[in-house]
Amino acid sequence: MTLRTTLKRGTLLTTLSLLAGLAGHAAYASDPLPEDAIAPPLNVNIGLYYNEFEDAGTVGAVHGSSYNNDTHISTDVSVFRYVRTFGIGNMEYGVQAFVPYVAFLGEQTAGISNIGSAVPGVLPAYGPGRANLAATSGFGEPNFGAFAFPINDPATGTYMAVGPWIALPVSGFNPAYSLNPGQNVWTYEAEAGFRTTVIGTPKTTNLAVEVWGEAYFFGSNNKSGDVSPTVSANSIPPIYTLAHEAISPLIPDTNPLASGSYVPATFKEQPSQEVRIYLPYTFYPATGAFFAPGLYQSFGGKQTYTLRNGEKVDSGNRTNETQLRFTISSFVTPTIAIMGVGIYDVANHGGPLYRGVELRLAKFF
Repeated sequence: MTLRTTLKRGTLLTTLSLLAGLAGHAAYASDPLPEDAIAPPLNVNIGLYYNEFEDAGTVGAVHGSSYNNDTHISTDVSVFRYVRTFGIGNMEYGVQAFVPYVAFLGEQTAGISNIGSAVPGVLPAYGPGRANLAATSGFGEPNFGAFAFPINDPATGTYMAVGPWIALPVSGFNPAYSLNPGQNVWTYEAEAGFRTTVIGTPKTTNLAVEVWGEAYFFGSNNKSGDVSPTVSANSIPPIYTLAHEAISPLIPDTNPLASGSYVPATFKEQPSQEVRIYLPYTFYPATGAFFAPGLYQSFGGKQTYTLRNGEKVDSGNRTNETQLRFTISSFVTPTIAIMGVGIYDVANHGGPLYRGVELRLAKFF
């Protein structure tokens, strides 16, 4: 089970007054990988380490084409996870926990397709620009979960896994930063996965289908803030220089066009849902070696800020991401497995389009 990093951001708008919704906070969620729906042995401990690098050079528009000017959002996430299985009656159960550490790499910027003019309808737009996003690295929220396997049939390779997660509002969070390692909210998750073998048998070369679904519910962060980034233009039309010389106090022609600001607010995210579909193909059963193409889709998750005066601000951000995945995995010893994952966003409305790789190491003991 990988841990997905989603930068919670607002929409990239062309008017500076609405750029306050550009960036929110980063969230971390369980993210099942192929074969996670297979029941592990009973009474076993599993230690897992994940390292995921993601980089975005494009930001998806809420509607229409993507913005790709001067975007650079990069993270390196390390996660430590522990799993313990046990049996009660005829059913297998387990408990688990993980905590992520998020490092933002380099300067974080988001491209803007078009910045409005200083005098709308009179002077031309400034053109494309960028927003500089203040970011702070640190630990995300610790997550605790439990699971059960109501369907567990190794003979046919058919399984069903269900379970809840809860994340505590404890993280390296600074309300004045655009990007944080956590949202600092209570997060509740319901998760279910189903897997069955469709060609071959579990002990031979085979093709399976695995489907996961999650639903998330969030508390509020009463110590958050509506943060607007520093915005600057890539180039300013020459007419602004002439206008500035003629009417210096009224029309700026130098960057930055707008400085960042922070307003205390309460942050709230509406429920969101996620779906994953994998097609694992086991090509070397002796070591459990397989590869699996996959598809990820998320929905919902409208984010709003309530200011101290009661005003509600829609950040413009939603959870609406479409991602292609490719996974390859094998045991390298009887108790150690290694997995590699590649991710490629094809759409992310109001958020970064990520390209990333992840390594997972698992040790059974």
